[in-house]
Amino acid sequence: MIVRARMSERKQREARLRKLQQGSWGTASATYFQSVQDVFRESEKAAAESPTGSSRWVYVGLPVLMAGLDAFLIEHQRLLSNSTLKELTGVDGVREILMQYQLPDELRLDMEALVEVRNQIIHPVPVPFGKPEWPHSLQRLRDRKVLDGHVPQSGTDVLALLASHRLFEWAVERCADALDVVAACDPERAWMFRESARNLWRVLKKA
Repeated sequence: MIVRARMSERKQREARLRKLQQGSWGTASATYFQSVQDVFRESEKAAAESPTGSSRWVYVGLPVLMAGLDAFLIEHQRLLSNSTLKELTGVDGVREILMQYQLPDELRLDMEALVEVRNQIIHPVPVPFGKPEWPHSLQRLRDRKVLDGHVPQSGTDVLALLASHRLFEWAVERCADALDVVAACDPERAWMFRESARNLWRVLKKA
């Protein structure tokens, strides 16, 4: 019965997202991004007090950041009444959603890595990987020089590795870049959605 109820809720959610309805859609992304800013300030303090610049606030901030990205994409798609997008945020995977926008290749790869990092945080895997190796997403972050260089030996080691304010800062910047690209794809309404991007740039004190 519980499983049936969950499936029903999922179908209801999908129906709401797929059916274009008249009326006002809320801007939940602004609430998420304000929460990101609050967490970011705490993370800055923790990193400043840590000899390695580590911060466990990343475990809170990065998933909320990615939830804000999802909320932004939902809001953007709701206003595209003549949209030809086949995939919908909240129904289909974030990778498929972002493929529909003209993100530069490097930005798209960075965003895919951030999705995987978010997944590693909210779905921790505490068992050993077996043969020590870098997951592709972490290799991407190491290449971007936002992670330390040691090779994780287990899922718990990965979690400790992600406690980096430098990673948090980079993630906010790349998400803000992605919002700018998405906003620009709809010139008529770009002015509205660029404000959401500015909300993220303000987290970094760049707006």
